[in-house]
Amino acid sequence: MDNHISDIYIRSFRGISNLELKDIKLINILTGDNNGGKTSVLEVIQSIKNPCDFRTWRSLIRRGERISVIRGMSYYEGFYDLFDINKEEKTIEYDVCLINGQKYNVKVMAERVEEEIMEKDLVKLQGGYNAMDEDSLQDNFLNVSKLNLKTFLNGTEMMEDSLYEGQMRYIPEEVKEDKNFVEKIVYVSPIRHAEGNFYLSQILAYPEMYEQMLQVLKEYDEDIISINYDDNERRIGKGTYKILSKSNKKALPLNVYGDGMKKAILLMSAVIAAKDGILLLDEFETAIHTSAMNKTFKWIIESCKKLNVQVFMTSHSKEAIDKVLKCSPECIDDMAVYTLYKDSEGTSVRRLDGKMAIEAQDEMGLELR
Repeated sequence: MDNHISDIYIRSFRGISNLELKDIKLINILTGDNNGGKTSVLEVIQSIKNPCDFRTWRSLIRRGERISVIRGMSYYEGFYDLFDINKEEKTIEYDVCLINGQKYNVKVMAERVEEEIMEKDLVKLQGGYNAMDEDSLQDNFLNVSKLNLKTFLNGTEMMEDSLYEGQMRYIPEEVKEDKNFVEKIVYVSPIRHAEGNFYLSQILAYPEMYEQMLQVLKEYDEDIISINYDDNERRIGKGTYKILSKSNKKALPLNVYGDGMKKAILLMSAVIAAKDGILLLDEFETAIHTSAMNKTFKWIIESCKKLNVQVFMTSHSKEAIDKVLKCSPECIDDMAVYTLYKDSEGTSVRRLDGKMAIEAQDEMGLELR
């Protein structure tokens, strides 16, 4: 619990400005209008693990490294989008306070300048370099836009780097993590279950929780018997998780199951992976059928408490929020709901403790979203 978050104040990041989340609980639900900043809050929290390292910020480019290149989005554009588009001064800044009393001010600054660069070097950075063209390119210079970047921790400059316009190749220098920061942060995107990327190796190491998970998964396949790892020797490192069910003659690969089953397994295995750390669930209810929400969410909430996992969950769904708040009465004192909205001062928030959120919704008709 020592490296969980107690308060965070985001001065500037993407479209967020002057947002303060106080008295953060073990289970935190973030809701509000579209484009209100919920995912951006998760991204800021994700950066806390090692905020001085440009590799951390590179990982927050939303399209992802591989897809960015395919779609033609350069690292220059991706980094530039991390800053508030409406402000001339390009600064990311937040203050975070951990439960152990540690306080940090994190700042990332960017300055856009014009600079001459050899055409050969620019083409190489842009991914179009061909050794056969070297003779024709080596003497040509181009004037291009350059983004000078710096990171600061508690006012001390920690790292600097730069990106050129159109740059598609970027491998920043590694910065050693500060062990006073949160050591384990697990982020789950709304569509990760469709990519077949799970944390099952962790949950198979906890027999009791594995058995409990199988009971929850009966909501998705009442005949499920087990989940096993099939290590195909012909494809080293390419094994497959398979589900054995009484309704099928043989075990089937997990990926042939529906999105609901895959999402439930992903969420539950992610809780194990985040033990003693922080879990970020973006649009956590995606693909989970309402009939299975109670048991699935109850397992997640109670397991987070058991394994000392601080969780931040975003959602647009009134029903999903209601299910989380009511699925485990013994955990209600560990919950808080933050509703984000934009106003003239920036990004504001309404905070309600779990019990108060239920009362406001059921007795006063308050719309938590």
